[in-house]
Amino acid sequence: MKFFENKICLLFVLLLGITFTSCEEDDSGSTDAGEPLARFTFTIDVQTINFINISENSNTYMWDFGDGSTSNLINPVKEFENGTYTVILTAYDNNGNSSTFQDTITIDVPVCVDETSENLDPANGDLNWTFLTENESALFSAFGDTSGEIVANPILDDVNSSCNVEQFIKVSGCQTFAGLGKELNTPLDFTDPNTSKIFKMKVLAQSQVTEVTLRLEFMPFPNVNPFQERIASITQVGEWQTLTFDFSEINVGTYKSVIIYFERDAPCDGDIYYFDDLRQE
Repeated sequence: MKFFENKICLLFVLLLGITFTSCEEDDSGSTDAGEPLARFTFTIDVQTINFINISENSNTYMWDFGDGSTSNLINPVKEFENGTYTVILTAYDNNGNSSTFQDTITIDVPVCVDETSENLDPANGDLNWTFLTENESALFSAFGDTSGEIVANPILDDVNSSCNVEQFIKVSGCQTFAGLGKELNTPLDFTDPNTSKIFKMKVLAQSQVTEVTLRLEFMPFPNVNPFQERIASITQVGEWQTLTFDFSEINVGTYKSVIIYFERDAPCDGDIYYFDDLRQE
């Protein structure tokens, strides 16, 4: 009987020793997790990058964004200028072990180009209506219960990358004759053989193609006669295009009022149009 009691005691001591050994190993902080492994992905919103840290076996991080700036956040958010950047993430564990990972990011967002010249008065040469300045002297006034204003270019593309354009909204319920007008300081003189009679204008339709009318009137309403007008068509939506209005056959008259119509004589349903760079060539 005593033999069995000794065996049981020995077994108990052995089990107790294993238990203590296991506890000591846990307390030492050793782990089977392995070495740190740095990794990240990212999403781009225009020029803002959201970094997503997917590193393993690590708890401290250092980001080098390739532009001289750094961060120790887990998932930083950063705005970049246009350019190409090598972003490096270094991940560390509690024991000072580290791992690095890098990726290249390219930001190429269209940037508007400031106009360098503008001429709103025929006395100074050919018209060059670029909306260089955001003031009343450049603004075409909307009529017929509509609205027009100088705004930032909503779509920068190869046809038109300028910063400022004029917006015209055919507000729902406006008059069907709605348009935009501008009285020139000096009339266009079509009796002068040196007067340029081909006009070009950049246009942008937000949601609907339509015809555009460029109308030249003797004086502002109601003293509009004689007048001349030409029509060109917008053929695409969401892109700038250049329209041409050719008055080269007209050799008589002076014209002090410039009128622009989009969807002339059509019901107003909230369509939005933009125009820019009205020039004589």
